[in-house]
Amino acid sequence: MNNENDSEDIPLSEGPLKCFLEALANMEKKFNAKDLYKNCPVQTYLVTSRDPVITGTRALKTLKSWGLEITQAFFLSGRPKGPLLKMIRPHIFFDDQKPHIDGARELGITSAHVPYGIGYETYKGATEKPKKE
Repeated sequence: MNNENDSEDIPLSEGPLKCFLEALANMEKKFNAKDLYKNCPVQTYLVTSRDPVITGTRALKTLKSWGLEITQAFFLSGRPKGPLLKMIRPHIFFDDQKPHIDGARELGITSAHVPYGIGYETYKGATEKPKKE
């Protein structure tokens, strides 16, 4: 946690879906520029297991440094994402951890695993076939 506090003002590295988020944000901006905010079909939510005070600040500052805005952010402090996903019913849900993907799929939510970060390394290691000697 000290590392996160020390790194609060250092943006997180760009993930593989940054370009996709930028495209969604640009579509949302076009609706907002025409005062159609309430009718905007694009809503972006950040649903993270991060703590809002300790690590959430860094996530929000990262998005701001990229010039990106999101509709809402939810910091779950380690609680399961399923109940919130059930409430907001996203069209698609991305996550870097397989258990969150599986939970969303059980709710009937289209989900995609993002091969990035520690969650991916753990998942990749669990799915790799042992090498034959």
